[in-house]
Amino acid sequence: MKRIRSNEKFYQDLYRYDESDGSYIVEVSLDEYEDVYDEWDPSPFKKRDIEDEFDDFIWDSANDIPLKYKIKIVLYLPMAQKNEGKEKALREAYDNFYSFRLIRAYKTQKNIQKKILTYLMMSLTFLYIGYFYSAESGIVMSVLKEGIFIGGWVFLWEVFTLIFITLG
Repeated sequence: MKRIRSNEKFYQDLYRYDESDGSYIVEVSLDEYEDVYDEWDPSPFKKRDIEDEFDDFIWDSANDIPLKYKIKIVLYLPMAQKNEGKEKALREAYDNFYSFRLIRAYKTQKNIQKKILTYLMMSLTFLYIGYFYSAESGIVMSVLKEGIFIGGWVFLWEVFTLIFITLG
């Protein structure tokens, strides 16, 4: 039975370390520059999406390496394919693609934070109303009071779901 290696040893064995700047190197071999781009995206090269498999590989590699280290992505191509213009376009496409993803992730997180505050306020309001509202006798008012309590707990459950599952 194989022993599972510790994470510390795992990334040290898998990625080269550049002592000059303290970064780990993620190496990718390509046949041509176009291998990085999504083949279904007709946009110009510097605005094209990155291929899903390439993106997944980069994200998986980045997740292997702890955040305290820098990461370099080094692409290897055959010498016959070397083209300064395509290389520059690839760098711009890479920067554009991941800048967009970063902005989108930031917006998503802000929206979740707004939802958390809204749901928390709704929950506290419903629970407050349900607790301090003295229902007059009658089935309709009792059902309404219980519905307000349940609504308060549902909103509170959503707060916990967003904090511990969605963000966590």
